[in-house]
Amino acid sequence: MFARLLKMATICVAAATPAVAGSARAQSTDGVEIAVTASVMERCGFSSDAAAVLNASADLEDAHSQSLVLRIDCNTPFAVTARSEEGRLTNRSASDDLSGYAFNKVYGLSLDVDTDTGLVRSGRCLSTGLVEGGDCILARPSGLVSGDGVSIGGDATLTVDWPAQSSLGRRLAAGDYSDTVTISIAARA
Repeated sequence: MFARLLKMATICVAAATPAVAGSARAQSTDGVEIAVTASVMERCGFSSDAAAVLNASADLEDAHSQSLVLRIDCNTPFAVTARSEEGRLTNRSASDDLSGYAFNKVYGLSLDVDTDTGLVRSGRCLSTGLVEGGDCILARPSGLVSGDGVSIGGDATLTVDWPAQSSLGRRLAAGDYSDTVTISIAARA
């Protein structure tokens, strides 16, 4: 069996050998073009280790500012949007009892995003502008766009702040206050 395979291999090699010297056939010296193609799939999102909760240890009646860093992985230009569920921090422990105390508080939110072409900033938005149809750039359907920039392993710094309650007139009722902000990131269409 091995001798038969060896004989077939010899025949194949002989068939591929150039013609004997003195033959009228010339060997081609032209090059060969080989097309190589590949692709990289678009990906865009927050890294799985991104923090999901911003716990402010400060008293809501005192002025406060706090930042949270979210890691981004977008290999294509992208857009970021943010939507507030309530448009303000709302007292979850008690409801308005007409006592004259405030039961909610408007806050500010801004987003700075690192891209390979530079920093993209939303500017400061009031939470009331982050609701559906709000006037903040982050609440618009197109969101905050990265331009031609991409961000592989870059940071998005989310900053939340609020003023001292004494500058707003009414004191806050005691209780736990919260709001849910949904931040979305996607490849630009």
